[in-house]
Amino acid sequence: MESIFVAVFFPFAVAVAVPHFANRQRSIAAWMAILAPVVSLWALILLYGEWSAGGRGALLYSFSWIPSAGLDVSFLVDGLSIMWGFLVAGVAFLIVLYSNFYLHEHEDLGRYYGWLIAFMGSMMGVVFADHLLTLFIFWELTSVTSFFLIGFWSDREAALYGSQKALLITGGGGLAMLAGFLLLGQATGEWHLSKLIAMSGVAGKVSLAAFVLIILGAATKSAQWPFHIWLPNAMEAPTPISAFLHSATMVKAGIYLLSRFYPILGEHPAWGYIVIGLGMTTMIAGGLLSLRAYDLKAILAYGTISQLGLIVTFLGYGGQEAIIGSTLHLYNHAAAKAAMFMIVGIIDHETGTRDVRMLGHLARRMPRAHILAVLAAISLIGVPPMGGFLTKEMLYGVSIHPGGPGEWAAFWPWLTLAAGIITALYHLRFLGAPFWTPAEGTSPKPGHDPSAGFLAAPAILVALAIAFGVAPGLIENTFVAPAAEATLGGGGHLDFHLALWHGVNQPLVMSIITVAAAVYLYWKLDWVSGVLDAVAEMWKRGPGPNKAYDGAIFILKERTWPLLLSLQDGNLRRYLRWSMTVPALLLLAAALWLDWGEGIWPAFSGATFIGASVCILISISALATALFPGRLPAILALGTSGYAIASLYVVLKAPDLALTQIMIESASIILFLLAFWFLPEIKIIPKPLSRRARDWGIAIFLGASTAAGMALAMNSHNLRTIADYFFLTSKPIAGFQNVVNAIIVDYRGYDTLGEITVLVISGVAIHAMLRIVGTMQDEGEGH
Repeated sequence: MESIFVAVFFPFAVAVAVPHFANRQRSIAAWMAILAPVVSLWALILLYGEWSAGGRGALLYSFSWIPSAGLDVSFLVDGLSIMWGFLVAGVAFLIVLYSNFYLHEHEDLGRYYGWLIAFMGSMMGVVFADHLLTLFIFWELTSVTSFFLIGFWSDREAALYGSQKALLITGGGGLAMLAGFLLLGQATGEWHLSKLIAMSGVAGKVSLAAFVLIILGAATKSAQWPFHIWLPNAMEAPTPISAFLHSATMVKAGIYLLSRFYPILGEHPAWGYIVIGLGMTTMIAGGLLSLRAYDLKAILAYGTISQLGLIVTFLGYGGQEAIIGSTLHLYNHAAAKAAMFMIVGIIDHETGTRDVRMLGHLARRMPRAHILAVLAAISLIGVPPMGGFLTKEMLYGVSIHPGGPGEWAAFWPWLTLAAGIITALYHLRFLGAPFWTPAEGTSPKPGHDPSAGFLAAPAILVALAIAFGVAPGLIENTFVAPAAEATLGGGGHLDFHLALWHGVNQPLVMSIITVAAAVYLYWKLDWVSGVLDAVAEMWKRGPGPNKAYDGAIFILKERTWPLLLSLQDGNLRRYLRWSMTVPALLLLAAALWLDWGEGIWPAFSGATFIGASVCILISISALATALFPGRLPAILALGTSGYAIASLYVVLKAPDLALTQIMIESASIILFLLAFWFLPEIKIIPKPLSRRARDWGIAIFLGASTAAGMALAMNSHNLRTIADYFFLTSKPIAGFQNVVNAIIVDYRGYDTLGEITVLVISGVAIHAMLRIVGTMQDEGEGH
């Protein structure tokens, strides 16, 4: 089996098996779950070897999914997908290791690890998918699996609210992305990412609507403002889930989408405005919101939003340096932020709270956790020798010479510097509140450093963050350069060298100003908090994303009930009118929109007296069915119409159709008679003239629409039909020389319908006979 299929699909097999074995023997749950990332990592190593041996060109793997529709499940292996694959599987390994120490004995381990590994498989599918529809399926699987992970503690109302919010926002964005994919495929005629990347001028063919819809999918998943509101509420998940989904994988799926579509849509006129605008707004808004949060996970959640905005800003700027910077920062942020989430989980586990007001001077009681937290935080602040220093200088350098809209070039350095200062400030607050300053209250437990095994996963991640800065060459040519080349379209080899020191230059000066300003503002943090609180009070009075979401949910839950009752009030006649009129109106609108061309109407000739008489009889019988007040006469009139249609088939020399019509009509009449025989009599209420006119109008409209639609469909030659399919397949598939017989008996399944009809008639007849016999016995006993 190909390594790519093992890397993507093996986690799903483990996800199915883990709950079964975990319920029997809980001690093996984590070790069985860890098989998924281990095997996927091994498959990725083999795949990396194949890819490198092939000259590092794009590799394609596929298997047929729906051959008749030309759909396949295809995977693209290049520098970008390889990098993301190792990121997902590597972090998943550490998360499972950490979860083994974090979770309590009473937790549902089977459900936890099952959904966790299923999410991992979904992310692997996202980063390797080549076909747009395959990408969409795996994309929505990440939303579904994250829904169950965020709501893992389902006894908590906040967890249910957060999971629902995440699913609605990210799932809705996924549907918008699908609409964009459909428009993109229609505009280009291509559905494979590998071919779209190789195709020139795609951005010029894509409409603004398609562009916005695809960007919307990325923005909702990567928590860009104003869609960021789901991420803080998703922190109700267990901390390992937060570390995995909301720092290293799920929220990065939107970043992956932008990276993958950069060579496809990067030349679109709206790219610079929309992408940079989203990223810069998110980076600043997330940082400011982080400064107002008191829950350690909420501080990190808003910080994650800010960091995602930074990466999106990189991609918005575009160009070689910006793409290299965004690629490198993916690794740095994933390592540092996942480590910080794990440390928060340790603090919560050992002290019983995440509220910074209840925590203080933890550096004395938890020195090892404190050291790891400091190293992770300064990496994201951008202090040498951490990897964050490299990416921060790259961002400042790109902002000075941006690749985005030129008319805004003068503003980008100042906005980027402000965002960098805010980023450094909220990380200093993250360190200072629990570790350095005294607590306002008392935590449930005093807290102490956990076991070495509990600290192992965050320690490994912090070590990687240090390695990215001290020895960036370790990943420079193995992962960063190939991923950046793929993001840029794979047009050639990138020649660059990552290093901490580039001399005294403008980006270095901006970095020094960032740290100095952040330290000063941290010293004045009370004043900063007062200003932010005042601004927040004013903001509360106006509209906001959370208010819009909660208002929309309230309307859907509470205000739609009267509308539902107006449509479904138990009135069967009203149901019938709506169910028949609305589809007819939609078909009429579609018919008017289509270009039918010139209809070729057959000459009305060759009609015989018998044929015309039968047609008149059909019309009279149909009219009588509607006019007769009694049930029995109406059923007999309806049967007369059906038998008359069978006679018309005989006149038209189609005895097989006539025979089928007689059989079906006979069965229908018997069923009607038996059913209506046991129904109670109903009192006929006279209707006013207005209602009768309305009902007659609907009936005439439906009949005229049906007749006109069939006439147009039969006599217009501008629309394709399935007649050729029946002619080609009736003999080899159905075994019929007569195409009509094949359609009636095989394609439409009248043989099955006949068996069902016989069974129904037999059951009803037996029931009727039993009722009659029972009545006769009762009467005999009465006498």
